[in-house]
Amino acid sequence: MVRDQFRWSAIGFSRRLLGQRIARTEWEALSAWRGLVHQAYQGQPLQPNICSDLWYQNRFQNPSARKAFFTPNRREREASSHHYGHDIQLKRYAGIPLVGAPIPMLLEHGLKVSESARFETPKAWAHRGYLCMGPLRARWLREQHQVPARAIGPWIQFAQPLLNSEQLESQRQLWGKTLLVVLAHSWDQVERSMDQQACIDAVKTLAEEHSYQQVVWLRHWKDPELLPLPKHWISACNGHRANPWFLDALRTLLELCDGVTSNAFGTHLGYAVALNKQLHWIDVAAEQNLSSLSSDKAAEEDAEWRERQSLSAALKETLSKPLSLKKRSLQTLFEPYWGLSLKPTPADIKSLLN
Repeated sequence: MVRDQFRWSAIGFSRRLLGQRIARTEWEALSAWRGLVHQAYQGQPLQPNICSDLWYQNRFQNPSARKAFFTPNRREREASSHHYGHDIQLKRYAGIPLVGAPIPMLLEHGLKVSESARFETPKAWAHRGYLCMGPLRARWLREQHQVPARAIGPWIQFAQPLLNSEQLESQRQLWGKTLLVVLAHSWDQVERSMDQQACIDAVKTLAEEHSYQQVVWLRHWKDPELLPLPKHWISACNGHRANPWFLDALRTLLELCDGVTSNAFGTHLGYAVALNKQLHWIDVAAEQNLSSLSSDKAAEEDAEWRERQSLSAALKETLSKPLSLKKRSLQTLFEPYWGLSLKPTPADIKSLLN
């Protein structure tokens, strides 16, 4: 009996030590990432082109050699809950420690617009189910898995700009009226491509028609780094998805811009509408290559892509409406997917996470 008690005490002590080491490692990682983000946003002229390396084993490493969806973070039990810093955003907003007890929920880190599409399947430890953006997605999760699912609105509302209000205003004055470009992008085993020069030409025309003085071309970390952009345009990147301040960087760029343009029905569109930015559409088709996926996964992604194409057509029609009708129509189109009307308080989020 005494020997058994000693053994379990030793196991508990070892686990506590392991937990302390993980916590220390994660705090150090947060600081390392913060330094990288600081370098991009605090210098003059502003150069918001964060390196796409990831912080792993106490140093920055090229992510291309890692398996799909790899993240080195240990803050949460589900690896994908770390993508783009969603766990950090929620904890900070709720006023609880950024590194501590894992969240007993699965965090859906992006947009899915078809009922068959999925992120993570339910986990036994996630007894509180899912947090996602829009009410339609939450309903699908409840119906498919018979687990709790709560819509909390667009993730961008929990992010904080990396510049203070004075810096933001100064940068807006420096750039003038600014257009943010966010195109369809590849991710892990899904490859997307398009005529880049046609996109550049379309943006040039758009900028001239709407009197944009500056263009910020935001690329995904898997996109090519070197593009034939006009010299005065700004190339931007928010870094690898493991960057816990990714959404803060995106929020900063959105705060600095007046309009957002895209050729893809993606998460960024709802973020732009949530922050009252003018939307534009680039009519350059993107092609999707699913040959690296299993047949089941490829069928799932194909269904998702076709639904996004349908929504893109609806968006183009909406953007052609008179200004007096456009805003309400966008809210109606986007509400099911982003939950734009949902504004949880810090107390609301804290009650969900504890």
